[in-house]
Amino acid sequence: MYGIFFEEINHSGDGALYAELIRNRNFEEAVLPSGTVYRGGYAYCPHLPNYANGTYTDWKIRWNPDSLKMIGWNVHGKVSYDITDECQLHPNTPHAMRLDMKDSCVQLENEGYWGLAVKKGENYDLRFYLCPTDYSGTVKASIVGNDGQILAEEKFDGVKKGTGWQEFTTTLTPSSADMKGHFVLEFDAPGRVYVDYVSLIPQHTFKNRKNGLRADVAQLLADLKPGFVRWPGGCIVEGMTYENRVEWKKTLGDPMQRHSEWILWNYHCSWGFGYHEFLQFCEDIGADAMFVANVGLSCCVRNGDYSGDLDYVVQDVCDAIEYAKGDVNTKWGAMRAAAGHPQPFNLKYIELGNEQSGDFYADRYNELYARLKALHPGITFISTLQLEKSRDRLKKADMIDPHWYADPMFFYDNTHLFDKEERGKYGIYVGEFATITDANLEGALAEAAFMTGMERNSDLVRMASEAPLIENSNHRDWPTNMIWVNNEQAMGRTSYHVQKMFATNVPTYNLPTKVISDTPMPFSGFIGFVGNWNQEQYRYIRICDASGRELYHCKNLSEFTQLEGKHRGMFNLLDPKVALLENIHVGTGTVEFECRVVEEAIPSDMVGHRFPGLKDATTVKVLPKFVFGSDQNAGNYLTLSFGDPGRNTLMNIAHTIDGVTGFNRNEEGTTSGMDIGRWYKVRVDMKDNRVLDCYIDGKLIYKQEVHRINRISVISGYDEQRQETIIKVVNGTDKPYNPQFTLNCQEVNPLGVVETISSESKTDENSFEHPNKIIPVTSEFSGFGKTFSYSFQPYSLTILRFKSK
Repeated sequence: MYGIFFEEINHSGDGALYAELIRNRNFEEAVLPSGTVYRGGYAYCPHLPNYANGTYTDWKIRWNPDSLKMIGWNVHGKVSYDITDECQLHPNTPHAMRLDMKDSCVQLENEGYWGLAVKKGENYDLRFYLCPTDYSGTVKASIVGNDGQILAEEKFDGVKKGTGWQEFTTTLTPSSADMKGHFVLEFDAPGRVYVDYVSLIPQHTFKNRKNGLRADVAQLLADLKPGFVRWPGGCIVEGMTYENRVEWKKTLGDPMQRHSEWILWNYHCSWGFGYHEFLQFCEDIGADAMFVANVGLSCCVRNGDYSGDLDYVVQDVCDAIEYAKGDVNTKWGAMRAAAGHPQPFNLKYIELGNEQSGDFYADRYNELYARLKALHPGITFISTLQLEKSRDRLKKADMIDPHWYADPMFFYDNTHLFDKEERGKYGIYVGEFATITDANLEGALAEAAFMTGMERNSDLVRMASEAPLIENSNHRDWPTNMIWVNNEQAMGRTSYHVQKMFATNVPTYNLPTKVISDTPMPFSGFIGFVGNWNQEQYRYIRICDASGRELYHCKNLSEFTQLEGKHRGMFNLLDPKVALLENIHVGTGTVEFECRVVEEAIPSDMVGHRFPGLKDATTVKVLPKFVFGSDQNAGNYLTLSFGDPGRNTLMNIAHTIDGVTGFNRNEEGTTSGMDIGRWYKVRVDMKDNRVLDCYIDGKLIYKQEVHRINRISVISGYDEQRQETIIKVVNGTDKPYNPQFTLNCQEVNPLGVVETISSESKTDENSFEHPNKIIPVTSEFSGFGKTFSYSFQPYSLTILRFKSK
C-alpha cells in the first residue's frame, strides 16, 4: 500500500542520497540540455509541435555557460585555466579542466555540496584522472578542513608529460571531522595538465555498497518500510525535450563513463544513483521496484516534442525488464551479472510515462499496453492518466496514477474522494500527493486524513507515495518535502513520521466504520461576494427562504460590509476582499443577483508569475465569486466560484477556513461560459438535501452536493497475524475529540498500545535544531473494551492497537 517515490529534485540524489562528495566531478555542468541549442543567453528547444495541442511552444531557459562550468570548483595560484573538450577522457565525459601553470603550488579546489562533509577515522575512496600533456611533477590530494587544517593527504609521484590519461586511486582517512571542508589537488611544477572525473566516496555507505548511498539518508527511507520504490521521476523522465529525457541505459556501468545530463530542476545529474543502484536499493530494503519509462514524449508543459517510434519504446522497456529480471544468458541479464548481481531483481511495476494526460497519450498507452502486456504478463503496467475524461479511452489498464498537490483543506475535504469511484476497470496508484502550502503539522495531518480515505478504499487505491521525498536544505525546488538533509544531519518532517505510522500499522483488511456526528447544514450563515470593488461587479441582490418568502433585496452592495484580508489563497494575485451582508442569517433558500466579469491589472511585482492561463499577462479576468455559510467575520465560509485566472471559467466550490481559501488542482468541471463586461442573471438554490443548484440566465449550469469540511477522520482495520484491531484517528481541530467506540467483536483485551503524534500548535514543525520536536510517542492504555471512550489530543494523529477476536 505505502511506498516511496524518488526523483532527482532539490538535489535529493546528488548532494543527499547519493554518497558522492565531489560536486561537478566530471566538469560537465555547463553542457546544454540534450536537444537544445544556445542563442543569446538561452538554451532553446527545437521548433516542433507539442503533442498535447499541436502548437509550437519553443520552450527556452536562461543559460550562462561561463557561470555554470565552474560550479563546485575554484583554482588558486599563478595559472590560467578553462573547461574544454580538446582533450577527452571518455565520450560520455568529453570536458576536462585545463590548467596552464606558470609556477609551482597551483591548487584545484572542490567545495563539495555546500561544503565537503567527512567524519573522523572513516575511509574515503578517491579516484581521479590526469592527462599531463606538458607537465612533469607530483600531485598531492588533500581533504582540508574549513579552518585550513589538512585532515588527510596522499602524494602521487611520477606524473610525466606525454603519457596520456592516467587513473589515480587511493584511500583517504581524515584525522578529524569537518562538515564544511573542501578537497584539493595540488601541483608543484609549471606546465599543462588536464584533470577529469574527480570522485570521493565514503566506504561506509548503506549496506557498504560500492558507489553507494549515504547511510543515514538511506536508513531513513528503509525505516519507512516501503512496499515499493518508484524511480527515476517525475518530470525529469519526460525532459525539457525528447532528447533530454532520462535514458536508463546511460546510467549503467562505470560511474566515470556515465552520461550526466541537465534535468528539469535546473542542474546536472551525475546518474551515480542509476538504474542498477535503484534496483539494488529496492532489494536491500525489501521493496518492490517500480520503473518509470519514457514513452516517446517530452514534458508538454515545456516543449512537448515527441517521437512516433513506438517500436523503440517497446524495445527499450523490454530491455529494462530484461536487465532487471532476465537470465544471465540474455544480453541485458548478462550485463546485470557483470555488474555483480547474477540473480534477478524484483521489478514488479512499470509506469508508462509521467503525468501525461489527454487523448493523445491515452491512445498511445493503449497500444503500448497491449504489446507489452502480451510480452510480459507478470508486470503491472501503470497509466499516468488522472481522474479525467481521457481515462474513458483506456481499453485496458492495470492501474492509473492521479496526483494531488494542494493545501490542507483540499485533503481534509476529499477523504471520501474514492468512495464512489467505479470498481473493476483498474486499480489506482496515488503516485504523488502532498500539501504544498504548509510544511508543518497541519499539512501532515491533512495528508493523514486523505490517507484514511485511500486506506478505506484499498480495494481500489492499492498503492500510494507522498512526494517529493528528499530535499538538500541548501537547494529547494519544491515547497514541501518529507526529508531534510544537510551535511551534518538527515531528519524527517512531521509528514515523514505520519507516513511511517501508516506504513507500520497496515491491517490485513478493513473493518466497517461508522462515525456519527452532527455537522451543521452547509448553507447556514451569512452571504456575500468576493471582488476588488474597483469596478461594479454585482447588482440587484434578492434573498428568499425555502418557502419563497422574500427576506431581503437591494440594488447594489452598499449595505454589505467589506472585510479586509479575509480571502487569502495560494493563487489570489489581486488579494480580493469579501463583502458580507451581516444582518441576515441565511439557511436553505434562494439567492438571486446579477454579475459580470471585469478585468484588472496585475500588480507589477506579480507580472511574469506563471501558472496555467496567465503566463506573462499583465491583466487578469476577475470572475464572480458568491460567498455563503459564512461566520460573522468571514473567517470561515464557502465560495461558489465562476472561474479563476488559472482555469478560465471552471466552476467550483472552495472552502475558506480560518481565513485561508483552499486550492483544488482538479482540472475537470463545468464552465460558466462568462465573458468580460456582460451582465448575467444568476440564481443559486440551496436545498435541504445539501445540494446547490446554480442557474445562469435561466439555465441550470452547475449542480453540486455541498458539505462542511470535517477535520476529524476515523478508520479501522484488523491485523489477522497479530489478532489486533487497529484504529487510526486524525483530529485536525484545536479541541480534544472525545468519542465513544462501540465494537462488533467477540473479545477485547483491555490492555493495548497507543501511538500519537501531536503538538500544541498546528504550525509547529521539526527542524535541524530540534529534529525530534514532533515525533510519535507510544504509551499503554488499559481501557479498551467492546465499548470504550478515548480523548484524542488537538492537532493529532493517533493509532490504537489492541488484541481482539
